[in-house]
Amino acid sequence: MYKIGKKIDTSNNFRGEDAVYNIELFKVIAKNCPNIESLNVNTYLKNLGGIKEIILNCNKLRKLDIYINFEEDDGDDHGHEIICDEVLNYLLNYSSRNFDEFAFSEYWRFSVNNLKNFFEGWRGRKPIKFITHFDRCYYFTQEHVKIVQKYYDEGVIDKNTRFLYGVNDY
Repeated sequence: MYKIGKKIDTSNNFRGEDAVYNIELFKVIAKNCPNIESLNVNTYLKNLGGIKEIILNCNKLRKLDIYINFEEDDGDDHGHEIICDEVLNYLLNYSSRNFDEFAFSEYWRFSVNNLKNFFEGWRGRKPIKFITHFDRCYYFTQEHVKIVQKYYDEGVIDKNTRFLYGVNDY
């Protein structure tokens, strides 16, 4: 993990089963880094609950980039979807008004309804950069793309968003 100014990037330290990313790391960040503006993490699905503490305690957080690594015992697709939906709910309900960028990898599984609810709830806030770190994704269906396209067209998603799967050509 390294810290540069108001940015914390732990993503380059991930080494499969030797990963040290857990709830304790998120607690340390939430407690000791209230002024961070950008957080880039690579973690396991089961540790995503710790993101809520960071969102609640780091009021200057503007950017969050999360890569998920799944373990074989992480449960079924529906369980994955529920956990990923919770992160969207944390962002919607607890992030500061300054928060404006969320990036994620191809392993995220959002329900179509929760994705729509997230963007509806985001309406009226600063447009969000909703960055997809993938070219193809089994879990991001055409229904997801239609929802993202709708909110991109309506200005809920920032027009300068790069890497918006199925929506723009960046």
